[in-house]
Amino acid sequence: MNKFRKPIIITLLWATLIIFDNYIDKYFGGIVHFFSMCTILVLFIIIIVNIIKELIKIYKSSRSLSFNAFVPLILYLSIPFLCGYIDLDKLDSKVIMRGCYEGTQNQAYILFRQDHSFELNWTGVFFYDKWYTGHWKKNKDTIILQYNNDTVKALGNKLIISNGYFTPVGKHADTVNYPIPMFYLGYCKHEN
Repeated sequence: MNKFRKPIIITLLWATLIIFDNYIDKYFGGIVHFFSMCTILVLFIIIIVNIIKELIKIYKSSRSLSFNAFVPLILYLSIPFLCGYIDLDKLDSKVIMRGCYEGTQNQAYILFRQDHSFELNWTGVFFYDKWYTGHWKKNKDTIILQYNNDTVKALGNKLIISNGYFTPVGKHADTVNYPIPMFYLGYCKHEN
């Protein structure tokens, strides 16, 4: 059993980091997410090297093989692929409305959830990645945002849904630097 401990630990750690990557980014971000991504890369390389080692070991002992000779290889190959079937988004509240912004060097999306929470992820060049979270209320075509942290200047705290866009009208919106609505309603179209 000791022979199987190494592949189990390596693959489970790799799979866990991949499964929880979105949450690590959202709640810890910055340097923690950077180290998490580096760890994922290092573990991936270790997994590939160990798969090659196991294949060589199987080839060299091909005359006297048992099922136990294949178990480490099966673990290295199966656990990472099985993590693709784990969807933690089901733990979050259902998304009932979404918006997207696509710039030339940055992009963002906002999700409005059924439990009246929202999350906005803004990414850009040079590994820029910032999360904004909070709660929202809707009255007809007006949405009021209450942020947990910094306010998004391109949106402010009050939006009107008109012509397929989230138009900022609140006092915290920077309408001088962002004179036209940036976020459109729906999924990102990947046009930039």
